[in-house]
Amino acid sequence: MSLENSKQISAASLQPEVWTSSSNDALKLFITDGEQAINFQPLFTYPIFGDAETIYGYKDLNIFLCFDHYTFKPFLNIKYKEKLDDPELVDLKATMDKYVPECTVFKDEIAWVDSINEEKKSYQIPGARIDSFKKDDIEYQIYKIDLKSAAGLELHKRLQILVLLYIEAGSFIDAEDDLWDLYVLYEKAPEDKEPSIVGFTTAYNYWKYPGAKNFDNEKLEVRIKTSQFIILPTYQGQGLGQLFYSHLCKYWLANKDIVEIVVEDPNEGFDDMRDRADLKRLGELGFDFDKVVAKDIDQEWIKNARAQLKLEKRQFARLLELILLYKLKHNKDVSKSEVRLFIKRRLYKKNKEGLDALDEATRRDKLQTAYQALEEDYYRILGDLRLPVKRKFDGKDSFESKKKKAD
Repeated sequence: MSLENSKQISAASLQPEVWTSSSNDALKLFITDGEQAINFQPLFTYPIFGDAETIYGYKDLNIFLCFDHYTFKPFLNIKYKEKLDDPELVDLKATMDKYVPECTVFKDEIAWVDSINEEKKSYQIPGARIDSFKKDDIEYQIYKIDLKSAAGLELHKRLQILVLLYIEAGSFIDAEDDLWDLYVLYEKAPEDKEPSIVGFTTAYNYWKYPGAKNFDNEKLEVRIKTSQFIILPTYQGQGLGQLFYSHLCKYWLANKDIVEIVVEDPNEGFDDMRDRADLKRLGELGFDFDKVVAKDIDQEWIKNARAQLKLEKRQFARLLELILLYKLKHNKDVSKSEVRLFIKRRLYKKNKEGLDALDEATRRDKLQTAYQALEEDYYRILGDLRLPVKRKFDGKDSFESKKKKAD
């Protein structure tokens, strides 16, 4: 070992904090439209750099990962003031290469810009537009990406690193599996500019056994499960996630093969957004809120309504409870004791095995504590939400005809 290297390692052992970087701080993300670049930080980097989310051996480290706003072609640059001469150090370039597509341009920013301009000469969004909506006079468009095409698969490869950086415990999917769908939300730009990617979601089409008769008649039934859902940080806080989700549900409701819309392991933020979006959708579709009562609710109506709305049991149960708390809040023909019993009944069924092992007093206490926490959370979700009742929905009439009126 040279004297210089020996001094360097000795200095590092005396001042390890100088050579240790938070990978969450070191990784800097940018999206650019060629005129301006917007910076945002990742929430998680442990899938790339380990559970400690630290990088050792580099002084003043910055890892720049930039994307074009339209094609999402990435650019990677790694800068630092000084590096320890230690063969055990993490090779940052090799590490990042595992998670970015092969098209990623390294260090040469001019080459990256040139490659984007060349790609845009013939670039088209690799999929079909399935819906659009306006928010604050800006049009947004939803595309279902063709993952069977090379361009569609490449777009997914460019987007997928965001799953690791923004979804806790997120992981890459096998996009070559025909049962995966990718939907991308774009902000439509003026005629002389390209659209910008706002967010995306992946969804898996699970086959559902339709019963012997339908199976014999080759009837297809699918449970579509939303897996990953991301709105870019620069577009968050504008209600776009809720609109994106709601319009996807509208698209799936119109598909006769899809019988249930499911969400895989939603986090608290997504659950909140989903609850509010679903409640608003029920009002828009003419759902009969008068049918939701705390005592002697019509179980056949629940079955029919849930099936026609294509909601899973857990989510429909949450919506019924939210509606009851909403009615209670606004003094709408329900009593607190009946609502409390309605919700506790579900909580008991869900936790029956554990609760039955307790004595009666403890069991009552546990149920009351769970109810109070849930009630508080439901009121937080409801906030200032208003639930309009525009048309009657009895759970038996043709849902398709009512949906068309609401479109």
